[in-house]
Amino acid sequence: MKYLFKKQVASLTVLVGLSTMSLSVSALEEPQSRPTLTYQQQVEKLLQSLVDVTEVPAFSVAIVHRGQLVAAAAAGYADKEQKQPATPEHLFRLASVSKVVGASLIAESVLDNKLDPDKPIGHYYPELNPRYHAITMRQLLAHTSGMPHYQLTDTVIGKDHYYSATAALTTLKDRHLLSSPGAKYEYSTHGYTLAGAILEQITDQKLQSSLPQYIKTLTGKSTPLVENIHKLHPMSSNLYERDGDTVKKIAFDDNSFSVFGAGLSATASDLAYFGAQVLKKSQNSESYQRLLFTPVKTNEGSLVLHETKEQLGFGWRIGKSEQGKTIYHHAGVTFGARSVLIIYPEQDLSVAFLSNSSWVSSIEKTANTLVELYLSDSQPEVVFGGQTYDLLYQKEATKGQVQCANAICNLDDDKSKLSTWLKKFNPTPQKSSNWPLYSFRSANDKRLIMVTKIGLIDLTANPDSTTYVGESGTGKSISFSLHDYSKSPIKRDKS
Repeated sequence: MKYLFKKQVASLTVLVGLSTMSLSVSALEEPQSRPTLTYQQQVEKLLQSLVDVTEVPAFSVAIVHRGQLVAAAAAGYADKEQKQPATPEHLFRLASVSKVVGASLIAESVLDNKLDPDKPIGHYYPELNPRYHAITMRQLLAHTSGMPHYQLTDTVIGKDHYYSATAALTTLKDRHLLSSPGAKYEYSTHGYTLAGAILEQITDQKLQSSLPQYIKTLTGKSTPLVENIHKLHPMSSNLYERDGDTVKKIAFDDNSFSVFGAGLSATASDLAYFGAQVLKKSQNSESYQRLLFTPVKTNEGSLVLHETKEQLGFGWRIGKSEQGKTIYHHAGVTFGARSVLIIYPEQDLSVAFLSNSSWVSSIEKTANTLVELYLSDSQPEVVFGGQTYDLLYQKEATKGQVQCANAICNLDDDKSKLSTWLKKFNPTPQKSSNWPLYSFRSANDKRLIMVTKIGLIDLTANPDSTTYVGESGTGKSISFSLHDYSKSPIKRDKS
């Protein structure tokens, strides 16, 4: 497919600060024709590019909008050794995203008046060690119980299998609390181990039974499910971790010690449907909305905050996307997994993003980028090729060239401090320094999406503006200028 561009481009500037990146370009002549891709196709291209750059073996993503699945895509390999492609039907570990699934199930007992979230759990399970009796369920789910997170004694915690949350309480080993219940935020997976055991006492059902029933009633789907490494689901993706410059398959460790803390698996589409149904129920039930998404406070009345910026509800984190949209969400990381579930109450949208290796991204930003691409109804637009650029990063100036082929452009950067910094993350044998750049246009804005080793970076601009802005999270400033545009029309292969 051929494109005609204007002969000259004045400049392109990227500025990345603590929270923003800006990129200025001169206006480009409209192409004579432009490829029309479905959103599904756009997501597939971006996911494959992300696999290529990060060398994470597989990604899977799904978006549900107003109750309808608008995209379910996967890229890479569920089984790298056997070259088995990842599909939307493959299951991935949820890691700590399990926590919001567990919290939402526990909320059902609250709505059924079987559980008072603010009553001491000793009331429901008097056999517990007395030091835990004063803790409440709300404190467990908001990480204010004082329960510790993983400790040195947990080096072999994933070796044994537990067929109930109550049996898994032996892994607590009568741990001492780090603080008094309700005093302050102390992230704790062990707190969710305890929460699961309390639910079993209340319902007189093992989580292995109550969770499938809950999911079937809520969504009609078969996942999320409790992972059993001795009887894995046939569509479970393998687990991978980086070992030096290579990515290697690893054995499944056993997360049954904390089903609600880190022990669930799901397909991306089923998880997105789960988020959508939680959102729908919260829209139809004020009491459910208040329970899940009312910010929790400490005993002294201070808001409980995760990483100083996000509030905590009944297991769910409450925050804002880079674009200022209200989100309820949770992310997770464990051996062989990096995951996130985000719901957007004002847009009636849910997105699940899963992978089969832990990696160093801010995965929420990558998921948000895909959501914004959908909400803006963007289509592929002119990209930049045949140009040199000047990059200024940490007072260092670097020159390079933008190379384009098959509708994909790359910032060929092997010298700058920016490239050096990015290559520290998920290093590859090839030490790749090409950062793919995709351009899109909608009726209301333009955007550039850069694919890096830490995920997708989204830059946007008004249709008549030459400056793109977005968030990077690097905390460092970048100046990026394009110039000396080729005088010849650029020909590119069909996308």
